[in-house]
Amino acid sequence: MNDIELKTIAIDGKARLNEVTVNGKQFQTPLFMPVATRGALKSLPFNYLEHTDIILANTYHLFLRPGLDVIQEFDGLHKFIGWNKVILTDSGGFQGWSIPNRFNDDGIEFKNIYDGSKFFMDPKLSMDIQQTLNSDIAMILDSLIDINKEYDEQLNAINTTQQWANIARNYHSNNNQSLFGIVQGGKHKELREKSATDMMTIDFDGYAIGGLAIGETPEERKEIVNFTVEMLPKDKLRYVMGLGDIEGMLELIELGVDIFDCVWPARLARHGKIINKGKFLNLKNSKYKKDTDPLVVGCRCFVCLNFSKAYLRHLLTNEPTSAWFYLTLHNIIQTENILNEVKKSILNSEFDKYKESILNG
Repeated sequence: MNDIELKTIAIDGKARLNEVTVNGKQFQTPLFMPVATRGALKSLPFNYLEHTDIILANTYHLFLRPGLDVIQEFDGLHKFIGWNKVILTDSGGFQGWSIPNRFNDDGIEFKNIYDGSKFFMDPKLSMDIQQTLNSDIAMILDSLIDINKEYDEQLNAINTTQQWANIARNYHSNNNQSLFGIVQGGKHKELREKSATDMMTIDFDGYAIGGLAIGETPEERKEIVNFTVEMLPKDKLRYVMGLGDIEGMLELIELGVDIFDCVWPARLARHGKIINKGKFLNLKNSKYKKDTDPLVVGCRCFVCLNFSKAYLRHLLTNEPTSAWFYLTLHNIIQTENILNEVKKSILNSEFDKYKESILNG
């Protein structure tokens, strides 16, 4: 297991600015990871992500296609997809929740989404896949269930996750790969505390807070994260999985979270929606048909410097593939620019002021 070097540069309230080194690659947090599920972002080539430090790729999907035999020929995912910066791979646990499957104490029986065949993923197979992908950061396989499930079901899920975490940690052997644990427990503080306490008995390189952004209210999410972050080590990265809207990230950065991921920027783009600071606008609205302004006045991204709302709305209607490219590019850059300003605001002890300017400006 490869240790992550974390240096906290500044703290403003609970929000923190960290400098992180993994495998000789440096980045700063708070940070958003675009999702490259099958080794690519939808509609956007990697060469346009010049300021992106880390992407997330999906263990389940890459295992099915192209398969490990292909990726082994390239000594891992970096060379296969042409990405030389940091890659984090999730474990397959989310697909265990989102795709029809059967859980038991040993792992997850999956249905192949391509041909309908079944295969069984346990903690060791998840590690084998991620070690073959040779990502910089791997995640343990976790037992993810609906956040509204009752106490006994949540207790069983965190006990299973802890069992799998121990198996994964003992089995993991890639010295160039860091490994993160995952804290679960639904809405139950007692179970979140138990999960965090148990997970910290294993010296992981970072800790994710899982089981969120799947049905809880923003207020419930903040309460869960605030409670959980307080228990996690200050010298380890804190990662909230599956969340990436601007308001949600700012609320959790305020509580001390470092890393986020989500398909949000690309998914919004495919529906014609544009991130504009803490809000978004719907480019399909007829009022933009003759609008000569850029998507966001003052934005310095390639899209806003070169094209009008009217032209991009025209593309959305008549050349959607081109529109998705431009809108995805804008949304990712807008998200990254906001988090870069967050970093500056923490350094200058002005995070609260900046947050309010984004959410209420």
